[in-house]
Amino acid sequence: MASLVQIERFYGQKPQPLRNVPVYTPSIIAVTTGVKTLLWQGETLTFDRNHWLLASSNRELTFINEPYQNKFRSIQVSFLSLPSQRVLKQIANREEGVTSLASAPILAVNTSLNFAFSQLIAMAEQNLSREVQQCYLDAFYLQLNELGMLSRLFESDVLTLREQVSHFLSMEPAANHTIDSTCHHFAMSQATFIRHLSKEGTSFRVILAEVRMLYAIGIMQSFSAQNGAPLSQLELAIRCGYQSEARFSQRFKSQFGISLKQYMKTIIG
Repeated sequence: MASLVQIERFYGQKPQPLRNVPVYTPSIIAVTTGVKTLLWQGETLTFDRNHWLLASSNRELTFINEPYQNKFRSIQVSFLSLPSQRVLKQIANREEGVTSLASAPILAVNTSLNFAFSQLIAMAEQNLSREVQQCYLDAFYLQLNELGMLSRLFESDVLTLREQVSHFLSMEPAANHTIDSTCHHFAMSQATFIRHLSKEGTSFRVILAEVRMLYAIGIMQSFSAQNGAPLSQLELAIRCGYQSEARFSQRFKSQFGISLKQYMKTIIG
């Protein structure tokens, strides 16, 4: 069975400054070692073991992962399924129009939330039906709603085209995706496809590049976790769907404000 949550773990031995990190799936980021400092509407928010980052989709995050005693650890749970209609009906006051720290994506964690969060992580490792997984998710969503935080994670009850395209492309980031094949998948004409994405402030090329850059970070993190020898930049580029190492490296630095070599050094020291 396909999991309704995606679990990713991130590591670092040196500060990791990253800018414009795209979020195309509502996610919770929990720091377990060190701190994450996030630039948010001109303010700086700090996330540690006691504070989660609630990242809604269609955002770009600029932050620094700060290690403690040469270790930074975090876990990101991305939610691939919206709350059920039963849960959505209970969401009150979506906080539309609220700005500044009043709507900051930070949540103080308590024991009950930590327990529910651990259950989601365990759920992702089991072969459960979609219906059972949705029950676990809805229980967690209800806990967030009781704290008035669910609407910060899900700002809409429908997926944007950007989210749908991102999910589709991320299933095989290195595949030879074209705008024609993607339009065919979504049963849309190219003109309609381009127009809808333009209204959302993006394009097919931008989304594909974002997906591949995030995939590159995932690959580097994975090799670090397995204590394997890091890939060469050319190997990494090819795995991410690029034939040109130079173009791949330029795109990575343009996206995140840090070079591939600099980022790898933050992971392996």
